[in-house]
Amino acid sequence: MRSDGTMVRTLVLAIALTASAAPLLAAASTADFADLGTVRNDTLFVARDAVIDAALAHNEMLKASSAMTDAADADALGAWRGFLPRLSLGTFRIRSNDALYSFGFKLNQRRAAQMDFSAPMTVGAAPPPQGDLLNYPGTNETNIMQVKLQQPVFNGGMALYGKKAADAMGRAAAGQHRRAEQTVRFHAVQAYEGLVLATSYARVMTEALASADGHVSRAQAMFDNEMVTEADLLQAKVYRDALRQQLIEVQNMGRIAGEHIKLLTAVSTDLPVAAAAAGAAGDVPFDLAATLSLDGIGLRSDVVASGEQAQAASHMTKVARGAMVPHLNLQAEKNWFHHDELFGNEADSWTFGVYATWDVFSGLENISGVKKARAQSRAADYMHDFQLRQARVEARQAAYDVDAAARKFAVAGDAVAAAREGLRIVTNMHREGLASMVDLLDVQAAATMAEGNLVQARHDYNVGRARFEFAGGGYAPDAAQAGE
Repeated sequence: MRSDGTMVRTLVLAIALTASAAPLLAAASTADFADLGTVRNDTLFVARDAVIDAALAHNEMLKASSAMTDAADADALGAWRGFLPRLSLGTFRIRSNDALYSFGFKLNQRRAAQMDFSAPMTVGAAPPPQGDLLNYPGTNETNIMQVKLQQPVFNGGMALYGKKAADAMGRAAAGQHRRAEQTVRFHAVQAYEGLVLATSYARVMTEALASADGHVSRAQAMFDNEMVTEADLLQAKVYRDALRQQLIEVQNMGRIAGEHIKLLTAVSTDLPVAAAAAGAAGDVPFDLAATLSLDGIGLRSDVVASGEQAQAASHMTKVARGAMVPHLNLQAEKNWFHHDELFGNEADSWTFGVYATWDVFSGLENISGVKKARAQSRAADYMHDFQLRQARVEARQAAYDVDAAARKFAVAGDAVAAAREGLRIVTNMHREGLASMVDLLDVQAAATMAEGNLVQARHDYNVGRARFEFAGGGYAPDAAQAGE
């Protein structure tokens, strides 16, 4: 007699795959479960679209991704610093007994006088406590207000290409955020379909258990009338008890799937979760030939992001090269000085300068910086090329998988019809004494397995279709679902 344990193991694997994504789908805030579904008979019934919407609204990783996008945009805004002037205001109060500073304070305040130039002391003579004001000025202070304007003029293209690199990284962050949204959506589909799978398996096992109870009742009646042996009765009971164990396991997997739905959507409730509609068997349309060209795979968000990163790395090579050429900058400065008052104005001064600098040799630092930037640019190009080819492979693999799932779904439907008819025939034969209990239980197990295979095929198609859309870089809002 065949066992249905394979069906349960498949369910466990499907739920485990959903659970493995749970740490990436932690929710940032608690959602109202009324937005997720409706409560009937102390059970929260959820729909696929509601699960997706709740995950997109409350996912913590999406919020973090959005914050990183804002940070990249802020970097792009800050990159204008290479073109725009820098204006600073300052006020200073300085006290010192340094001879040079003290005399400079007096000059700035326009208070230097002839008496500050006292006669120098003779060699070996003890310094007088007072008198030599130039060399021993005592403690002096000055108060300064300052306005400084700095304007970059030419920096070897560092500002231009730095701005371009920052803009490219901002676009890359936006692409990565869009991919994060697509990832969360795909995992939401996985989570919901895992719940549907558990619910559907539970229904199959419940129906099989009802049939097994009937077999036990008939075997008991026939045994009481000495029409079958005790071995037939025990065989029927063993089969029924095995189904009970599998039903317990499947129901537990359903509860686990419901908990992952709660985690994914940030729902805080102790109510059990069930799928609003498990779906029914039906035709599964999928045109494999129309999907294998994948002309738009280069527009997939993560591929676009890697291309922008490669572009940014290319711009950074020009930034590194700009450090090796002369730079030209302007600076204008206005100062107000006062001896006693912090915001006083005993005297003022202005300074305007044109500064040309050239870092001719910096211990090979500039040369190594250029070499490093060029190597990083090559690496980014290689990574983008590989990611593009990998995306094509992922999309083709997903297309092959969903095509196989669609064909398996059709075969599974035919198998269910044949298994049900075979079960009907053997059941009638057993009632007439033309088939043994072992034969009946074998056919019953085959029918249960066929029902389970149909449930699994529908799940594989629905998840496979979502995976194909995810691998292709987008979601078709009118994508057909098996049985819906």
